[in-house]
Amino acid sequence: MQVGQSARGVLRLGCGVLVVATLVGAWETLASQAPGSPLYIGMLPGPIELLRETALTCGLLTVLAGLMLADRTLSRRWLWLLHVGVTLTLGSGFYAAANGMHGVQVRDLRPDAGWLFLVKYAGRGLLAVCLGAIARQALAGPQTRG
Repeated sequence: MQVGQSARGVLRLGCGVLVVATLVGAWETLASQAPGSPLYIGMLPGPIELLRETALTCGLLTVLAGLMLADRTLSRRWLWLLHVGVTLTLGSGFYAAANGMHGVQVRDLRPDAGWLFLVKYAGRGLLAVCLGAIARQALAGPQTRG
């Protein structure tokens, strides 16, 4: 199977996100330790678990999208938007995990909860639109060369 330049970029992004999911899994293990444990870091494991699940899902979907592209060409704009969507999604997840937040409340007592919610779901929406565009292009039929 011939893999084009666009597919290689999407596959690299997906593999990078899967590496991030693996590292966050180690972080989650440390956060899940009991207070008496020598590995205890004093962080809430719930938001870190949510970040790990998000990174794993995002990475697998991105790898699948790269495989669907095969030798098709995706415009630089779509590739850039895909990277922005992944960055916003994972960046908001890291911020939430580091601060013990889930990022699912529109209004909260914490002043950063609204912004976190907005950035998190803007990233997920952008990611969904980009993956939809890749799927639409892959399912459109053979690409004509002219």
